[in-house]
Amino acid sequence: MNSRWLYLNLLGLLAFIVFTVFTLTSLTLYPTTYTPLYDWLSNLGNVILNPKGAIFFNLGCIITGLILIPFIVNFHRWNPQQRYQKILIYSVIILGIYACISLIGVGLFPETHIKMHILAASGVFGTLFLMIIIFTIALKDHPQFMRIVALWGVIAIITDLIFVILLRLPQYHDSLADFHPTIPLPGLEWASVYASLIWIALISYNMYKKLV
Repeated sequence: MNSRWLYLNLLGLLAFIVFTVFTLTSLTLYPTTYTPLYDWLSNLGNVILNPKGAIFFNLGCIITGLILIPFIVNFHRWNPQQRYQKILIYSVIILGIYACISLIGVGLFPETHIKMHILAASGVFGTLFLMIIIFTIALKDHPQFMRIVALWGVIAIITDLIFVILLRLPQYHDSLADFHPTIPLPGLEWASVYASLIWIALISYNMYKKLV
């Protein structure tokens, strides 16, 4: 296999590491007590709430999105046999690029630009959810698709679905615009984001291990 493609397969793992390092750096600079159960992940990128650390979270989102674009484009190398599977994979690539652009938007438009921020964040969550489902369906019978990736994909889908459903309930509908919610919805946001990031890291490992 061409080493150039091999390195592209590792970009998913790199994205996971970059996002985690930048997020933890931002968290250590947060000036007050931060609790993932009650503090939104995006609070870290709020220059008012986190004046010294916001730049790290926002840069982390932008850099992670940029890293993931060539990684997701490289999904075409799975090359499944059936025509409908090929169509599904290219649909995943399109959705994935949109998710990356939305993640970059989260970094460019932090909570201080709340309307644009919610639009970008919604793009990330909604698109990743569809992306994982379609990807799993497209490759469920592929000989190089590792079972652990499919199983973790189910966990990520369930986590994201619970989060999205709760946000749509009338009593929680405006929670995203609340910087300090009194219910532990932010904990589900953290879980949903990292469930999806771990899935991406597993796909990266899968592609590297199986020389896709």
